[in-house]
Amino acid sequence: MRAIFLLWVLSTATLATAQYNSKGKFHVAIGGALGGHGTAVEQRFTLFGLQWSQVKNGSAATTSLPVEIGFGLGQRFSLGLILEPGRYVNDSAKAQVRNNALAVVALQPRFYLVNKDRFAWSASLQLGSAALRILDETPGAKTDERYSGPAWGMGSGVAFGLGDKVGLEFHLRYLATRMELRAREFNSLSTMEVYNATLSTSGVVAQLSLAFRFGGK
Repeated sequence: MRAIFLLWVLSTATLATAQYNSKGKFHVAIGGALGGHGTAVEQRFTLFGLQWSQVKNGSAATTSLPVEIGFGLGQRFSLGLILEPGRYVNDSAKAQVRNNALAVVALQPRFYLVNKDRFAWSASLQLGSAALRILDETPGAKTDERYSGPAWGMGSGVAFGLGDKVGLEFHLRYLATRMELRAREFNSLSTMEVYNATLSTSGVVAQLSLAFRFGGK
C-alpha cells in the first residue's frame, strides 16, 4: 500500500508541475497568417543632375505561411527562429499580372507569462530581415522591383495543448520593415540611375498554427 501511495504522490506531483514550455523542450509550429499594413514609399528621382523626392502613403495586405522553431532555455523563456514566406498586395495594384513574393526571417525570443500543462500565454520579439519582390505586367510595360532590409516586431499569443506533444497556437504580431530598393527594371532595362526608393511598412499580423513539442524536463 505504501508503494502504491508513493507512486500516486509522484505522478500527481509530475502532473502538477508539467508545463507547456520547459528547459530543453523543442518547439516546432507551422501555420497561416493574414496581415494588414500601412506603407510609405519615399521615391527619389535624379534627372539631368536635378534631384527631388516624394513620399506616397498607402496600405497593403499580406498572406504568409510562418514556420517557427524554438528551444526552451528555461521554464519561462525560449529562443527560436521564424521563417515566413508569403505574398504582398498593395492598394495600387492595377497590373493585369502581378506576382509578389515576400519573405521574413527573424530571431524570436519568447517569454512565457503563463506556463501550464495544456495552456500557455506568451509574449515574443522578432528581430531579423525582410525581402520583397514586386513584379507588375501590363501590355507593353513590365516592372520588376526588389527590396530588402531590416524587420522587427513584437507579439502575444496563446497556446492550447491537445495532448502531450500537439497543440494549437494563436498569435497577434506587430511587424515593421524598412526596405531599400536594391534593383528595378522596366522592360528589362535598369532604372536605378534615375530612380531609387525606400519602402517602410508597419502593421498587424494574425496567425494560427499547429504546434508540436518534444523533450524537456
